[in-house]
Amino acid sequence: MSSTCKQRRFVSHGGDIWGFSRKHNIPLEEVLEFSGPINFMGPPPKAVEAVKANARLIKFYPDPNPVEFREAIAEYVGHDVSADNILLGNGSIELIYMITEAMPQIFKAVIPIPSFSEYEKAALRVGGEVTFVQLQPDFSMDLEKIKAAVTNQTKIMCICNPHSPSGRLYTIEEVMDLVDFCKKRDIIFSIDENYIEFADEGEANTVAGMVKDYDNLFVIRSVTKFFGMAGLRFGYAVAAISLIDKLETVRQPWSMNGLVNTTTLAAFSDTEFIKSTKETINRNRAQLAKDLSAIEGLQVFPSTTNFLLIKLKDRKLTSTMLKERLAKEKILVRDCCTFMGMDDSYIRVTVRSEKDNRTLVKTIKKVMT
Repeated sequence: MSSTCKQRRFVSHGGDIWGFSRKHNIPLEEVLEFSGPINFMGPPPKAVEAVKANARLIKFYPDPNPVEFREAIAEYVGHDVSADNILLGNGSIELIYMITEAMPQIFKAVIPIPSFSEYEKAALRVGGEVTFVQLQPDFSMDLEKIKAAVTNQTKIMCICNPHSPSGRLYTIEEVMDLVDFCKKRDIIFSIDENYIEFADEGEANTVAGMVKDYDNLFVIRSVTKFFGMAGLRFGYAVAAISLIDKLETVRQPWSMNGLVNTTTLAAFSDTEFIKSTKETINRNRAQLAKDLSAIEGLQVFPSTTNFLLIKLKDRKLTSTMLKERLAKEKILVRDCCTFMGMDDSYIRVTVRSEKDNRTLVKTIKKVMT
């Protein structure tokens, strides 16, 4: 990591609009937030109405065994997944940490990088040792290189698909190659599919339906990104019944709020919102990528998600410098120097409205000159 990167790894994620507002003394409503990859259109109107209609439920403890809720999630996931294959969590974060708690006392984790820092933190928290495997320059996976990092002590492998922070979608063949490799070695394969709904080919490349045949497969999703409900704190995992039964024993009681059920189901049923999101993000992403690529000194990576990874080709301008210049214009972007495996030549921006995206492009041109 470059010395110009002032933020420590593990400290910040994208979307810290509160800290940004506080640091730069900018009112929240005046911040143009491009750092957190959350659907700028969200939350779904039906979900908002569900919160209003069911606010009275907060006087009750949440349902400790929401069978119907798990059934509805299984139906939404599809691929012949059943309610017994669904594990609920307080956002995907709880699930990421929960799976490492099921590891033996001494274990190693293999994590291709760059990637979400919480996979590493979760392993270290319970005494695990982490082995990093650098992805290719285009963020593709060298499957043999990843396999070569596995030892007899490796008990978990963690990847995200689509990949963050690049937005690259790995094929189901690539992923299942690793799942099968791990199964033969009694290794849990944890895959974060938080952005899968943004990808046009997401349904064709999800491995959620494979949990019936692979008891080592742990598929993580949430309503944070696509449905724009970061504050709801709800995620779910799809896994074999045997693995879920094991994880239920380490779950903390009452980890989810009482509005999760009705709000999430309302979001899943808002087909108009889902359709509009896919169309709008696809259109706006294509235009934003084109406009950013036209700026001299920027390389924009192909993405299947609602964010774009940008490389600064002029090494005199670091990601931290660009972030600070944009901050003075009330624009918040993600400085990727805090990702393990990345230097200070990358930033990530979320795809927003056409107007906001034009403002971003115009401002980047301004501050780079």
